[in-house]
Amino acid sequence: MPETMHRLVASVTSSFRIVADHSSPCAGRPDVWEIEGADGRRLFAKQNQGPKLHRREAHAYQQGWNRSLGTDRSPVLEAVDDEARGIVITAIPGQPVRSLRLGAKEEQEAYRQAGMLLSRLNAANPGESEPVASTVRWDESVEKMLASAALYLTPDDTAMVRLLTKDTPAKLPRVVSHGDFMPRNWLWDQAEQRLRIIDFERSCIESAARRDLPRLSYRILRGRPDLEAAFEVGYGRTLAVEEHQACSAYAALDAVSALRWGLEHHDIESVDEAHTMLRQLQAEYSGHKRRSTRR
Repeated sequence: MPETMHRLVASVTSSFRIVADHSSPCAGRPDVWEIEGADGRRLFAKQNQGPKLHRREAHAYQQGWNRSLGTDRSPVLEAVDDEARGIVITAIPGQPVRSLRLGAKEEQEAYRQAGMLLSRLNAANPGESEPVASTVRWDESVEKMLASAALYLTPDDTAMVRLLTKDTPAKLPRVVSHGDFMPRNWLWDQAEQRLRIIDFERSCIESAARRDLPRLSYRILRGRPDLEAAFEVGYGRTLAVEEHQACSAYAALDAVSALRWGLEHHDIESVDEAHTMLRQLQAEYSGHKRRSTRR
């Protein structure tokens, strides 16, 4: 643990030991240490690799976005050091949903609660948020993304992305979004049958159809109608037509981005998730082509 992070943890508990190092070997991922204080209290120290991700995570806690999830649904911020890009947060019960083998009913309950918690987060007061960046034309964004990943895409992938992104997504309400609302960031407590949410470094104010909904939909839910139904019950509503269209368009770009990033950073998980999204999107692409042929 770097000295700057050691000092940050010491500001919370003067005597402590590192229980485990949960840092990822992949470049660009945060370093994470599990800590035990002298009083037996468990904490996590986290150092993001870049200032943007650190700033977003600290902001989420400082604005109370995590508290919008409800009591005991997320960690509590104990200390922050912007120069060190570090935070110290409380440990919370549970194991990542992606690492658990749950029975059908228990898994559906976890996804129902996930929908409920995302709905609560989306409804949170944004407070002081970063200004909206200057907008770039949608078609320019699409072409820039395709050009950056040209080496990794098949001609059919490129044609699919162009078709699914040919129309600019509708302007949807900007809400508090998690940015990576996936089972790896959901902790399920089997004893309490309770879901909790972690890792807010990608949280921001944007449409839920920009990242949270398309990632979950095209990486997991499209292949699991039982979980899709449970999530929708928790979320409290079905998506409008324009939201579905926006999810498809953003998912296409997200898949391309994840594929390029994963391959260039040797991150197998990102590559696998990108391929899953591309397979699901190909099904929609085939449907578009069949409808076009009939016309």
